Amino acid sequence: MKPRNYFFICIAFFFVGIFFLTYSQGWIMLRFPSYKTESENTAQQLRTQKKPATLFFWHNKRWNKETVEILQTQDNAQTTQHLLNSWLTLLDEENVMAKKVMLQSALLSDNKELYLSFDRNPFNETDSTYDKLMWIEGLLRTIREHSIPIQTIRFLVHHQPMQDYHLDFSNSWPLAGFLS
Repeated sequence: MKPRNYFFICIAFFFVGIFFLTYSQGWIMLRFPSYKTESENTAQQLRTQKKPATLFFWHNKRWNKETVEILQTQDNAQTTQHLLNSWLTLLDEENVMAKKVMLQSALLSDNKELYLSFDRNPFNETDSTYDKLMWIEGLLRTIREHSIPIQTIRFLVHHQPMQDYHLDFSNSWPLAGFLS
């Protein structure tokens, strides 16, 4: 081979090396038409739709209800999280609760038990047992109305069982509630 050919081969490999370096560092991205990313596959599996949902809450010694639109997905846990965050926002807007509480996560187990983890305890020490029970019944009624296939619910705060002086949260609460 002639020295001139070695020079062109070195230059070609230099540019190929630069290309692979930039590709491996993520500076250049190649996307082929048949290739779908994991997030796109997940998004297709969990198609979201806006659907109306009825929210129930106890305020001023009577049951109130309001219809809002929520994002409904094929994942029941995620739909429940959207539903209950809308419900908690409604309670905050109506001044039913003294502090703003948000749902951190919702997890549905195989035996149809729903785990709800809040960012703080929704109850004050001064709240009566009746008010607490009506708050829980409003939550249960809202979930029942939305026909999410669960049987029991566990209440958690920061992924630990909720602590309260009046109510026992160490056991699951049935979705049927306690009102007839």
